Amino acid sequence: MSSLLPIQRRSAALLTRAIKQVPTARRSILTGATRQLPTRPCSSSSSILRLASQSPCLPQFQSQQQQQQQQQQQQQQQQLRRNSTNSPGEGFKQWGFEEITTALPSTNPSSPQHPKPLILIDVREPAELTATGIIPTAVNVPLASQPDALFLTPDEFETRFGFPKPGAEEGGSGAGTEDAGAAAAAPEIVFYCKAGVRARAAAQLAVQAGYDAARVGVYEGSWLDWADRGGKVERWERDD
Repeated sequence: MSSLLPIQRRSAALLTRAIKQVPTARRSILTGATRQLPTRPCSSSSSILRLASQSPCLPQFQSQQQQQQQQQQQQQQQQLRRNSTNSPGEGFKQWGFEEITTALPSTNPSSPQHPKPLILIDVREPAELTATGIIPTAVNVPLASQPDALFLTPDEFETRFGFPKPGAEEGGSGAGTEDAGAAAAAPEIVFYCKAGVRARAAAQLAVQAGYDAARVGVYEGSWLDWADRGGKVERWERDD
């Protein structure tokens, strides 16, 4: 038994020393870990923005914003289409090639004639008419360069253009003062351009200027349709 006592004492001394070294080792581990941590400040705005840009939630937020913008654009386009559908231009009489051909004056007595006189208004620009010609009997009232033409008084119109205001001599721009007989005998007014877009706009302006909407029409195919079908063409020369 006496031979075991030194071994037990030595073991007890080693155990005691190990227990004393545990806090020191723990502090060393913590200190080493702390030294390995980055010491860059992360409180600056640039660091916050950089972290935010790397966030997985940001792409979802951006996609939601894009979807909202697309929905707003679609709603605006739908509203524009509704406004266009409800505009007065959609209710105008649509004229075709055969109807206009029949309404034009003919030297052949056997040719069918339109029951009411027709006023054709070409709203293209003079340069276009010089290049292509014009439908016989039509007058030129360019829409782009003379947008106020139909709002002029008959005297102002004739002073500017050199010919009477279309429909004015028949009371065309004063529908409220016409009696039933005059309205029935009044000529119909048909607008045309190159493809029909400006013609519809001109018809809307005519109604706003006081023309009777029941007498206003649009040649939907306009000059492109007329030329494709081989309609008669007159040479146009500008009167200076």
